[in-house]
Amino acid sequence: MASAATEYSANTSKSSRLAGIFRRAPLVMMGAIFTMIGLRNLVYTVRSAAEAGISFTSQSGITIARIGFGAFPLALAVLALGSLIYKRWRLAGLYMVLIVDSLATAVRILSFWLDHSTASAPLLIPEFVLLCLSIIAIRLERSVTQLRPPGP
Repeated sequence: MASAATEYSANTSKSSRLAGIFRRAPLVMMGAIFTMIGLRNLVYTVRSAAEAGISFTSQSGITIARIGFGAFPLALAVLALGSLIYKRWRLAGLYMVLIVDSLATAVRILSFWLDHSTASAPLLIPEFVLLCLSIIAIRLERSVTQLRPPGP
């Protein structure tokens, strides 16, 4: 009987560790992806835009691009990584990942239809993976927060 209890304890420990990884993975992924996007567009604004077929006609255009393509992704990365650190924010952070990824995927698909260009179609695969992971993580996090007793 003691070995059955030990075996059960080991199995639940492994599954809870795995669930902990799944609950945090979307936040880590979003933090890493948006940090890379933000830093690339902040530091190499003109070159990054040119690689995407965007050109600037004024210095203020470059500043606007740094804010839109650099600062906003970095802000989302900070929020995702902050949600990773603070348990109280984790569920909200996971919902943020779900919303941002859903909108990015929807706009990409809409752009295929409107612009008749599927050049960025390979990005749908990681977006769908992140979408599925965030849904799983939200379900896991909600079940954990419902089991936790309220505390100070």
